[in-house]
Amino acid sequence: MNLNDIPPSAEAFKPYLYAGLTLLIAVLLDFFLRSLIKVPKHFDNRRSRTAAAVLRNVVTIIVYVVAAYTILTLLGINLTPLLASASVIGIVLGIGARSIIEDFVNGIFLLSLDSIAIGDYVKIGEAEGYIERIGSRTLTIKAQDGSLHLIPNSQVKGLANFSRNKSNILIDLPLKSNQDISKVSKAAENALEQLKKDERLKDALFPGSIVNGIEDFKHPEIMIFRITLITYPIRRWEVGRQYRYLVKKEFEKNKIALA
Repeated sequence: MNLNDIPPSAEAFKPYLYAGLTLLIAVLLDFFLRSLIKVPKHFDNRRSRTAAAVLRNVVTIIVYVVAAYTILTLLGINLTPLLASASVIGIVLGIGARSIIEDFVNGIFLLSLDSIAIGDYVKIGEAEGYIERIGSRTLTIKAQDGSLHLIPNSQVKGLANFSRNKSNILIDLPLKSNQDISKVSKAAENALEQLKKDERLKDALFPGSIVNGIEDFKHPEIMIFRITLITYPIRRWEVGRQYRYLVKKEFEKNKIALA
């Protein structure tokens, strides 16, 4: 049936029919265009995946903005007085457009500074894990326990990105200060050497991991002894745990007392 053959009684519904078709076309076009944006295998890295994700978001925004303009025109809504009316704009901002704009602008700001990329291991507020998706309004973090955290781009504050540099683990051991410091240092060094030879973890320990020595005195009876381990951000827990295990065994063997 041709759309032009619609009975006159149904003429009033034609704009709505065209508007529905426009929306359907926009959905299909958005899906098609997004499917075309792929990262070639030889360029597959975090930066390329992030750039592709941003481009997909831009395509989606353009498609739906054009679709919205077309639908409003089909429905006979004059956009000029709507856009020119300060009161209407104020109402729109009041019902949430402001937060949408803030999310979008902040997302562009983060990406333009090269602060984050898909696959980075980050901590934002209480959420910590890998960035799985960067959208026009939100980014998604997958935590180690498998939970997903959706964070509005405008709420990305206090960002800590562990993927851009190596991670330093500072291990501070409280010890009784009336002990032989040379003996303590030797035990800590032995534990570090054992860690370097650990088949599971030796590839995760970088040069520069050292026994620093006495960091502080809490009071005459307690000293803080520091060791710095340099590793991958994601492996800092297992590296730290294994070193603490090894150094505790060394302390037990040499009768070194923790405070």
